[in-house]
Amino acid sequence: MSDYRFAINPRWADLARCSALVHSSRSGDYRVSNYRTTLSIKWVRRGEAWYETPQGRYRVAPDTFLILNEGQQYSMEVDAASNTETLCPFFQPGFVKGEFYERLYPMTGRFAQAMRSIGDVPLEDSFFDLAGALHDLRGDTKREAQSFPGLRASTREEMYRRLYRARDFLYSCYAESVSVSDAANVAAISTFHFQRMFKSAFGISPMQFLQRRRLEVARHLLTRTEEDVTSICLAVGFESLGSFSSLFKRRFGVAPSQMR
Repeated sequence: MSDYRFAINPRWADLARCSALVHSSRSGDYRVSNYRTTLSIKWVRRGEAWYETPQGRYRVAPDTFLILNEGQQYSMEVDAASNTETLCPFFQPGFVKGEFYERLYPMTGRFAQAMRSIGDVPLEDSFFDLAGALHDLRGDTKREAQSFPGLRASTREEMYRRLYRARDFLYSCYAESVSVSDAANVAAISTFHFQRMFKSAFGISPMQFLQRRRLEVARHLLTRTEEDVTSICLAVGFESLGSFSSLFKRRFGVAPSQMR
């Protein structure tokens, strides 16, 4: 293990030669364009960051993280208004073996503990803790993939990738006007087949998933900001205040105005 090096905020040119923690908190807009990464984790301690690969578009927030495999090319954007603090581990080639499903993951369990302990333990220990957590996560996701629709294991794994790519699209782009066809295009599956496969995999339809996501974000904004109900309704992608209020009360048992 003596061949492995560890660093904090090295030069971009040196990222492939070490396991590095890239930590940034900027007051202005920040962009990275077409960077080819080593295995890396994308996470923010606060705010949000947008990542885009040739396969998908992802909104990363404190409650989620994104895994990108070695060799993946990505771009990212951070808006100054979001007051974002990024914390992204990059792994030296060979430090963690194998590939992972590139998708958004919930920031929970052993992985969350390892990420949130960064800075409290030696840097090298943090990377070994993260490597162990990634090993467990890969096993969990491979088991989950085998529960997806498909007769053969390879078919189930490919369906897992495609359906999660579409799920992440809906999760990230909730504020936009999106349709089942848009999500199906992201998954590269025909609309009718996608509708059926998504519900089989996740237990709800794509539009039900999108609606729940919008309502959850609205509840968060109602409890954490001073924005008025109408502004929040429109900000999360609803077009009708009446429809939003009715759906919100059905979901949470109270009207939006009563959340404060």
